[in-house]
Amino acid sequence: MAAMNINEQQLHELVASKKTILVDFWAPWCGDCRRIEKAYDQIADEYADVLTVVKLNVDEMEGVRERENIRRIPTLRLYQNGEALGQIVEPPAKADIDEFLSGILPAKQHETDGYVYDMVIIGGGPGGYTAALYAARAGLDTLVLERLSAGGQMALTHQIDNYPGFAEGVGGYELAQQMQQQAERFGAKTQNAAVRSVNLKGSPKTIETSEGTFFARTVVLATGANPRELGLPNEKDLLGRGVAYCAACDGMFYKGKTVVVVGGGNSAAADALLLSRIVKKVIIVHRRDTLRATKIYHEPLMQAENVEFRWNSVVTELLHDEQVTGVRIKDVKTGGEREVLCDGVFVSIGRKPATELVEGQLELENGNIVAGETTETSIPGVYAVGDVRTKLLRQVVTAVADGAMAVHMAEEYLAGI
Repeated sequence: MAAMNINEQQLHELVASKKTILVDFWAPWCGDCRRIEKAYDQIADEYADVLTVVKLNVDEMEGVRERENIRRIPTLRLYQNGEALGQIVEPPAKADIDEFLSGILPAKQHETDGYVYDMVIIGGGPGGYTAALYAARAGLDTLVLERLSAGGQMALTHQIDNYPGFAEGVGGYELAQQMQQQAERFGAKTQNAAVRSVNLKGSPKTIETSEGTFFARTVVLATGANPRELGLPNEKDLLGRGVAYCAACDGMFYKGKTVVVVGGGNSAAADALLLSRIVKKVIIVHRRDTLRATKIYHEPLMQAENVEFRWNSVVTELLHDEQVTGVRIKDVKTGGEREVLCDGVFVSIGRKPATELVEGQLELENGNIVAGETTETSIPGVYAVGDVRTKLLRQVVTAVADGAMAVHMAEEYLAGI
């Protein structure tokens, strides 16, 4: 059951009715809003007896963000007896929404039947769903555990131009949905669940999740990577008040304003180009004297009239009152410092592998799971694909290659070869 779309007046009427209401404040351009849509509809279905679940498009009503004090989207706000009880912002997993609701609504019961899958894939990015496709087509009983929606970081990419087969490029979210649908067409199953812990050395292997315990003969780890932070004081406190990590998600909040993009790789260059079409000015701060991004980004950035560069520089301080007002940058060659006024800072300095689940079980190198081109890890029957494994090139095309290889190796393992 899909959540019902309402306007601001209808929201006030629902609140006044003193019903228990969950409201998703969203916008069509917001990548995270799209990613949460299926999980939110699941919430509407699972809690239908005790909760009214609705959505409000903040772009349809001028000034509604300010009136409702919405700083970041998606913001999910819970009302009961005419009062706002709390909210959760940009939930990273459906399980986080369930946990948010659990203190107020009756707890859900999660039961699993002890069934052992041939393959459980943790993570629904391009590597994960390619593995699911190949495994399902090979006749393996396959389950994908994905905490929110298909695609991982790819789903937040506005346009992908270097994935073969799409002459005009393709949106990351749209490509992710097609990958999921293709895998499920051949019988792969998807469960929205946050993985809490794993026991990879047992037989079968055990995966504890927010939706119960799952068992598998083989496991593919496709947990991806998360944005790196600057590590500056007040950085976390200023998230949504001038600090952001996703231009596709939060760029529209800075329409007509000045922003700083920190970084010089492909992600930073893509973010800067996207923002240049929205904001008044983009200032790129990079520690080197040239971009590390591939050459395709250089010319359009250099030609953009509203893009400026601060070479050989790093951000040493976030200037702020209630919101970010600027940054202090330091010249890495001269040591000189100066202030740069801006309304927002988009941090794009790389990603750190999501390997917390397997620390102490698998061999790691610089935080990545040690796995070569065969994707085999230090435990038989366990494979690592995509950004989480040791590799030279982290791209969608290399992730899908990993997914195919993992299934090939898993078939040999299951056959006892």
